[in-house]
Amino acid sequence: MDCVQLRIPPLPQLLTVGHSRWTVGMQHFERIFQVYDLLMVFDGTLHMSENGIPYSINAGELLLLEPGLSHVGHLPCTETTDIYWVHFKHDAPCQKMPVKQVAWSTRIREGTDYDLTPAEQFLYLPKYGSFEIETLKKVLDDMLRLRQTLTMEYAVDMQVLFGRLLTVLQSGLRMERKGSRSYLVANKVMTYLRAHLANPFHAGRMAEELHFDEDYSARCLRKHTGMSPMKYHHMLRMEEAKQLLIYSDRSLREIADIIGYTDYNYFTRIFKRTIGVTPSMFRQASAQYM
Repeated sequence: MDCVQLRIPPLPQLLTVGHSRWTVGMQHFERIFQVYDLLMVFDGTLHMSENGIPYSINAGELLLLEPGLSHVGHLPCTETTDIYWVHFKHDAPCQKMPVKQVAWSTRIREGTDYDLTPAEQFLYLPKYGSFEIETLKKVLDDMLRLRQTLTMEYAVDMQVLFGRLLTVLQSGLRMERKGSRSYLVANKVMTYLRAHLANPFHAGRMAEELHFDEDYSARCLRKHTGMSPMKYHHMLRMEEAKQLLIYSDRSLREIADIIGYTDYNYFTRIFKRTIGVTPSMFRQASAQYM
């Protein structure tokens, strides 16, 4: 399956949402639209071509038409066809790619008080493929109900619902990898590392307890998180340390001991190297926002 990559933020902007039932013989006219047109079929079949490429969108399938490309119904409907559509705008250029090439595990840089622009991020939407009918229909029907009585008071609510729609669509792409053996192995490794957060990392012992080859389990984790088991274990420790620094009154030495560092000075050095500030500076900065 191919998908469309959109750079964010900002998120795409909703223009309108609609629903109609096309009768036998109806056919979409030809046009070049300057916005994205997301077509979702819940019953019947819609025939649509984009720049000469024909698609037959069956029940439970969608097609994302891109701005600036010609589209037309190349065949009329041969049965009653239930269609929802969403028009949205996004100024950043898009890029098409196979879903298997999406770098889901790429880590996004953690923001700091000194950042003036957000870190590079992307949204991925299916170009053409299937979707989970019941989940998507609920979101779309909520959007349609709100559109009928939309006022400024609820304008943000409409955009939030649109964001929910985008989340559901992207989640459908991610589900393709979650059934793979490598994902299941990576998930077991992550669970093991969380459970042994305060213990020193030992690759051989982990492999023995999980009954996975050491190199294979490391490759699986790296594929789905971008990190080796040791680096992931270290990341978990730092995240736990941050939570304790923000939400507890424990001393820095106690926190170091809780997450498995017997050498307080080493904990301080590695925290600063990872987070960019010392534990005490992090706690002071966090207190300003509590």
